[in-house]
Amino acid sequence: MKILGIVFTLICFCLLILGHEFGHFSVGKLLGFKINEFSVGMGPKLWGTKKGETDYSLRAVPIGGYCAFEGEEDGSEDPRAFNRQKPWKKILVLIAGSFNNIVIGIIIFTVIFTVMGSYSPVLDEVFDGKPAQQAGILAGDRIVAVDGKEYSEWSEITAAISSSESDTVQIGVLRDGKRLDFSVPTYISETGTKAIGIKCSVVHSVGGAVKSAFGECGTMVRSLRDFFGRLFRGQASSDDVGSIIQIVAVSGEYAEMYGLRTVIYLIALVSVNLGFMNLLPIPALDGGRLLFVIIRWITRGKLSEKVENVINGVFMVLLIALMIFLMGKDIIGLIK
Repeated sequence: MKILGIVFTLICFCLLILGHEFGHFSVGKLLGFKINEFSVGMGPKLWGTKKGETDYSLRAVPIGGYCAFEGEEDGSEDPRAFNRQKPWKKILVLIAGSFNNIVIGIIIFTVIFTVMGSYSPVLDEVFDGKPAQQAGILAGDRIVAVDGKEYSEWSEITAAISSSESDTVQIGVLRDGKRLDFSVPTYISETGTKAIGIKCSVVHSVGGAVKSAFGECGTMVRSLRDFFGRLFRGQASSDDVGSIIQIVAVSGEYAEMYGLRTVIYLIALVSVNLGFMNLLPIPALDGGRLLFVIIRWITRGKLSEKVENVINGVFMVLLIALMIFLMGKDIIGLIK
């Protein structure tokens, strides 16, 4: 099952890249951009064909992909080149990849929650001997707040508990229409996260599944916000991030322990994460390029394409170096 999980994860990762790049590709084609190549993967070409003006290729390393527009990296006089298009068209093309990944994640979450049920903040079980039971929380209670902040989604509640900076969390519940508050110590669960010993109830409905799917996306956004907050405060480390090797390794372990359904859930998380991460205003990412388009639009082209390409090139080298470092770290971790 572990090997099956690893193979399945690699295939899904390639499909996520395909979905991302297809977003750029489809909107670009729709708006009349000239596209020279559409590739899944990086490195040496394993397979390729040409249809019309576009080369389609599959490359050896499944850690990326690209949709190469005419005039994207350097100036071109072709009237259909990327650099000669109106800013609003460029913006639509740039956000299309991330939009696709977020939509893919939401669709997968919705299917999972429709089949398996969506999580409700109403407690189905309070585990014997665990802090929640000892504090007085009961099955049937609806959790409405953690550490003074109100929540309505189970994913938000578990995220708030696991990310609490204190060893004790304040849990607010509704019981028979009355608000009750409990101070509950946390412990480290089998998954390595903070917990208090509770289990949510499961509701089967398409509406609830859609709501939970969007709730998962909201949790992902908050997790990214918290991570970058720690990063800027100097509280993050390389242990907080990993490469595709770590994703594949963890997916293989989860497949062995919990089955492929859990791996599919992780793939949905990766898809949403990929979508939001690519929108960050960092040069070489879609968000960084989007920022340059907006700046050049506002300043009427005072920031030259040459300067933009140099900055993007430098950050691309830095991102590749970071990727190599993370992959090396993860390989060493697996060996140990």
